[in-house]
Amino acid sequence: MRFAVAAVALLALAGCGAGETTVSTVTSTVTSTRTVTVQQPSGSPALGVQDTRYFGQIVSITQADPKRFLLVLKPESFLVGVTANVANAQQQGTQCAPLSCPGVEDDHLVVSAGSQKLTFVLPATTAGTVLTPGGGNFRNTKVSAAQLAAIVGGAKTPKLIEPLDSGLWFAVDVDEITSFAQQFQP
Repeated sequence: MRFAVAAVALLALAGCGAGETTVSTVTSTVTSTRTVTVQQPSGSPALGVQDTRYFGQIVSITQADPKRFLLVLKPESFLVGVTANVANAQQQGTQCAPLSCPGVEDDHLVVSAGSQKLTFVLPATTAGTVLTPGGGNFRNTKVSAAQLAAIVGGAKTPKLIEPLDSGLWFAVDVDEITSFAQQFQP
């Protein structure tokens, strides 16, 4: 039995050295694509549709061409809550623990957001709201970009309850204003 195993092993070794063996390797790459649907949380804006929000005072509006205006904005930060309280204390040189700083008047504080003015494209088709008298207090009145430009230029209609210096909110997609709304300042 030992002799048979040794003979088979010897013949196998002899066969390995007797001829040349070529090994061929084939490599292939497979790419697969899988589509996954992700449920978006309710109340959040759709991807790619979220505008950036700016707040500030209009410095000027000029008509660039029949379809667009250029709006120059002095940006400001409209602060509320703890943020407003701490910023107000700092402006007054008062030290306080952030959660115990005294509240600001009218529950908000507007501070300059820098000295750089920002220029945006205001399409003629854009609409927004300004504050006009009505309903016992005020109402949001819809105006076009051209009407907003006229108000900035000194137009008396529509009659505003306060000047645009109270600030406006602007929704901006990249560099283009998509809507605007005047902010009430008590």
